[in-house]
Amino acid sequence: MIGFISQGSKENIRVTLEDRSGTVTSLASSSPTFTVKNDAGADKVTDVAASASGLVITCLLDTNAGGLWAVGEYRLFVKFTVGTEVVVKGPFYFTVTLT
Repeated sequence: MIGFISQGSKENIRVTLEDRSGTVTSLASSSPTFTVKNDAGADKVTDVAASASGLVITCLLDTNAGGLWAVGEYRLFVKFTVGTEVVVKGPFYFTVTLT
């Protein structure tokens, strides 16, 4: 689990990745995006732009996007391009809690 976020807030969630092959040292030019799904599997946000520095992707989660998000567990997926590969990592779980 990557943490908790308060209902109605807008917060950065950071996903730190590791390249075991040692060939990728930065995802800054990888066009990172993220998608969030609720516990029923429905998309809350899809392919929202993220930022990257080194191997850390930062996603600005707005729990008001598309209406106030319900309290509960959500799944975050990050997507980025390295060379000809389009990589999707996740799910990374987080919980929306009451403020």
